[in-house]
Parts: sequence; C-alpha cells; structure tokens
Amino acid sequence: MVGERLAIRVVKSNGQIEDFRPEKILRTLRRAGANRKLAEEIVKKIEASVYDGITTKEILRLVKDMISERQPPVAMRYDLKDAIMRLGPAGFNFENFVAELLQCYGYQTKLRSIVKGRCVQHEVDVIAEKTDGDFIRAMIECKYHNLPGGAVGLKDVMYTYARFLDLNEAAERGEGKWFDEVWLVSNTKASSDATKYAECRGIKLICWRYPRGCGLEKMIEREELYPVTVLRSVDRATLEKLSSAGIILVKQLLTSEPRQLARTGLGKKRLSALVSEAEQLLGKKNGVDRAVSRCAIV
Repeated sequence: MVGERLAIRVVKSNGQIEDFRPEKILRTLRRAGANRKLAEEIVKKIEASVYDGITTKEILRLVKDMISERQPPVAMRYDLKDAIMRLGPAGFNFENFVAELLQCYGYQTKLRSIVKGRCVQHEVDVIAEKTDGDFIRAMIECKYHNLPGGAVGLKDVMYTYARFLDLNEAAERGEGKWFDEVWLVSNTKASSDATKYAECRGIKLICWRYPRGCGLEKMIEREELYPVTVLRSVDRATLEKLSSAGIILVKQLLTSEPRQLARTGLGKKRLSALVSEAEQLLGKKNGVDRAVSRCAIV
C-alpha cells in the first residue's frame, strides 16, 4: 500500500500550491500500464525524495527516470501530457493530431477550411462529419498550449460560440455551411466558468480530464492514439519530417505504406528504430485491464 501522506506542499506549473498526493502518482502509473507492485515501489521512492516546495515538474522527472529504467513503454505513456505539448510551439500539429484522432473515431475531417459567416469569413480549425446514423457536421476550434499552466478560459468558449453563431446565421441565409455542433478541444484543463458556459450553450468541450472520464487523455488512451512525440527519440527535426509526410500518430508508423514513410526523408535505419519504438509502446500492457466505457461525447 502507498505510505502515509507526507505534510509536504508542491508547486504546480501555474504557481498554485497544493498538498503532495502520492495516490495521484499511483493512479497515473497504473493507467499508463505499470503493475501495482512496481507502481507502489516507485511511489515509495518518490515519497522518500520529495521536499516541501518541490515542483510538479521535478516530481514528473523523478517518476519518468525511475519508470524508464524498468518499463520504457510505461514511461512514454506516463509522459503523454508533455508529449502533446511537444507538438508545438505553434498549434498546427495539434490541429492535425485532433483531426487524425477524430478520424479514428469514425469522423471525416477537413483541416483549416475558410467558411463564410454572416459578418466575416472564418478559418475553422477542423470540420468533422459523421454519417453513420444521423448526419452530423461539427465546427471544431483547437485551443493549444505549449507550456504547462495554460487553461481554457471563459473568453475562449465565448469566442468559439460567437463564431459558431456567425457561421450558422450565414447558412440560414443560404450563404455558407450549417454546423450541427460546436466543439472546443484543448490539451490543457478548463476553468470552472468555461465548463459552465460550455454546458449552458451546448458546446462540446474536450480538455485534459474534462469531461470526467471522457477527457482528451481518455480518448487517446482508449484507442492508443498517441502522438509521435510520445516516442522518446522523436526530436523537433524528426517531428517536422514525420508531420510533413502526414504522420502524427504512433500507430501510423506501423500502418503507413513504405511510400509514405519514405516521404519523411528519414533514413531506413532511423525509420526502423522509430518503428521498433512504436511496436514497443503499443505492446500489451502488463496486467492492466484496458477496457474503458465509450464516451458519449464522440
């Protein structure tokens, strides 16, 4: 069992201070695929290493170092949040990632489309359409943060909803596309006001750990839709080459045709190493039940 909670405070990336909670590390390690014995062993070592005022970034580094020595694939999955931030610095790759993610959930997607609104034209990050059952067309705004501590705020959801209204007002006049749904997808958490407004206006808000049990991280983990940046050997230059060839998910390294892999411009030896790392990541998790209920949001 995890040891007794220490009277230690940690500093979060946004500057907030909270009590050290070892059970959070245990849950995240288990979700990443570590068996209970190993997860509890690492938590005990972390409890012995932390000090009052330690940052969450330092705790993350300690955990990753420990788990990397024992189970590298678990370390990669544990690093998911930072891996998504490494898609930046701009949001271009995050938009590509969201589009690929939704395709794996049965949507047809279009990136960065210019659509006429009643007042002005809008560039819609992702248009997602689903045709199984009732036809659905969604306007999707991607709100990407490349630094810890960022959050979706009230202004973000209000801005997204205003654009949605302007687009549909044009459609009502026969001048543009009609959108049945409006989504905002982000790689960070959302403020309480943002979630309240989204719920009130019927905006599908998908953020880190929101909605509860159906957040972005759950959508990724459920279908193993990890970004290539979760692979430890993918640096900035490699990411750019993979992205230029339309490869943004780890799965694509295993499913892409040789011609598409060749378009990356990476050498055979480098590609072989990446494929090997991808196979290691997507292998069977050690003793963890991966069954997760479907999210109504998608």
